[in-house]
Amino acid sequence: ALDVTIQAQILFEVQKLADETGTALIWITHDLAVVSGLANRLAVMYAGRIVEQGPTDRVIDEPAHPYTRGLLESVPSHNERGRPLRQIPGMAPSMLALPPGCAFAPRCPRVQDDCRRVPPPEEPVEAGRTTRCYHPLVEVAA
Repeated sequence: ALDVTIQAQILFEVQKLADETGTALIWITHDLAVVSGLANRLAVMYAGRIVEQGPTDRVIDEPAHPYTRGLLESVPSHNERGRPLRQIPGMAPSMLALPPGCAFAPRCPRVQDDCRRVPPPEEPVEAGRTTRCYHPLVEVAA
């Protein structure tokens, strides 16, 4: 782990170099604060599958997938001091024994029978944004 100041400087320099050379970067991290400041687009993965993707600000401001919301609610916020952090109940599944439907179904507060049968397909939420959820937190595009 890097000192926060050193981390910020390294990330700034890498981003500057990418901008100068027109290079795309893929950041793989659990640090949503870093992602929100660096990435134009965000893909949220659960059990090896992208469950939501789109413009970073839209995904963070209005998550469509229950796992994305769970992640965001488990991050400390300077704006909401004193608010207890929420945990996503249960445990992540073994990658060697994924459930037959949505891998998040055993932990999902919105789970219904259809979630347990077949993995949900990728559905558009809005232009440039998708989710894999039968019962998303936002209305999906028609």
